Amino acid sequence: MAGETILVVEDEGISAIEIQESLESLGYHVPSTAKTGNEAIQIAFDIKPDLVLMDITLKGEMDGIDAAIIIKSFIDVPLIYLTALDDTETFNRMIETNASAYLIKPIEEAELRNNVQLALKNHQTRQKELDDEKKAGLKDVQIFMRSVLPELVGNMHIPERSVFLSRFMRLFEQNMKPLFFQYIKDNSQEPYDQLNDEEKMRLYLSWISHLYENLGFKVLTRVKVNNGMMTVKKCSWSPGRPNDVFLCLICQGIMRLTYSWTKLPGRVKEEPTTGVLQSVCKFDYDMG
Repeated sequence: MAGETILVVEDEGISAIEIQESLESLGYHVPSTAKTGNEAIQIAFDIKPDLVLMDITLKGEMDGIDAAIIIKSFIDVPLIYLTALDDTETFNRMIETNASAYLIKPIEEAELRNNVQLALKNHQTRQKELDDEKKAGLKDVQIFMRSVLPELVGNMHIPERSVFLSRFMRLFEQNMKPLFFQYIKDNSQEPYDQLNDEEKMRLYLSWISHLYENLGFKVLTRVKVNNGMMTVKKCSWSPGRPNDVFLCLICQGIMRLTYSWTKLPGRVKEEPTTGVLQSVCKFDYDMG
């Protein structure tokens, strides 16, 4: 495992050069080093490193721990502290940032190599586990919607369908809402609350269209000022149940429910032909 990009934050010039040379000799990429917390934050956002080596004692208004807290709030990256300090207060602050390790100066090259490799490997394993969990959660709902749902609702009496729709929406929200907010976190460099309405709409339409495409639908989306639109050109349910409007009600319920998660103003509007299993269904997200 080598070739990963590492950000080195160290305000002592000679130490920074030595660490950079050691890492590069091991095959890692160190495009630049930072001397202050503010500089570390800016570079981290620019290069999106695979790992951060952070000195705790830095010049300026913030120390390495303060800078690490900000970086890890936006970027899921493993972190190793470099420090000459060995006191309880500093150690407790480091723990709060979920650091992978901390190294006491002066640092031996073998110690640096082993801890970097371990931090990268553990992070890679953790990312795979999270991806597997997300795929499993998505797959469970997809299988339920794609195979079980059309057949199940087709055999229900009307009163039973009302109860089923309510239960289905609760199941859908339980499984999909965490995936929606994880998608937002993974695809935005700023906190969701700081995005403008148009950026929120773009992220939402990207997520919901991805969900429907994975279910076999053909989807187009568009964002304009104060408005978003989603067009479904190929309904994967209609060939099997061409006259079952209840399936359309489920789709409409999903659109309204997921849009409510965005906290955007306005509401979802369906075009008049939407809801009778037409070849094209259109949903307008009116933020006006």
